[in-house]
Amino acid sequence: MSDDWIQEALRDFQDAITRGAYEGIRSLDEKGVDRVMEAQARSCVHAYVETFGISADLDLEAFLEKMQFGGSSKVIIERDGNKILWDEQHEGECMCPLVKREVIPLDASLCVCAIHWLRMLVERHVDEPVHVEMLDSVAKGSRNCTFRITIGS
Repeated sequence: MSDDWIQEALRDFQDAITRGAYEGIRSLDEKGVDRVMEAQARSCVHAYVETFGISADLDLEAFLEKMQFGGSSKVIIERDGNKILWDEQHEGECMCPLVKREVIPLDASLCVCAIHWLRMLVERHVDEPVHVEMLDSVAKGSRNCTFRITIGS
C-alpha cells in the first residue's frame, strides 16, 4: 500500500474539519465574520506572496505592474492618483482555493476575506492606510471581482 492513500485521507479529513468550521462561521454575526475573514486573509496573503514571489520591497507601481501579469488570474488595473480600480478576470469562478477545491461552497461572506486580502496586499507597498470597496463579485453572480481601492485618508 502506498503513502498516497494516507495523504489523500489526511486531506479529506482536513477538508471535513474546514467545512465544519465554515458552517460555524456562517452563523456568526457580521462583526464575527469580519474578524475571522481578516485572520484568514492575513494567512492567505502570506501564502500568496510566497507562492508568487511578490517582494515587500516593490514600490506601488512595480507591485501593480507585477499583479497584472503574475498571479492566480489576470488583473486589469486602472490608477488615477490615490484611486485604483482593480478588476480580477475570473470568468465566473471564485479564486478562493477552498472554493476551487470544493471544500466549501461559494458564499458572499468570502467577499469579506477578499476585501481584507486586497487591502493587506496593497498595504505592503504603501505607507498609508488603504480602503477597499467591493463593487462586484463572482459570489454575487458576476464573471469578475471588481474593487475600488483608495490609498490614504
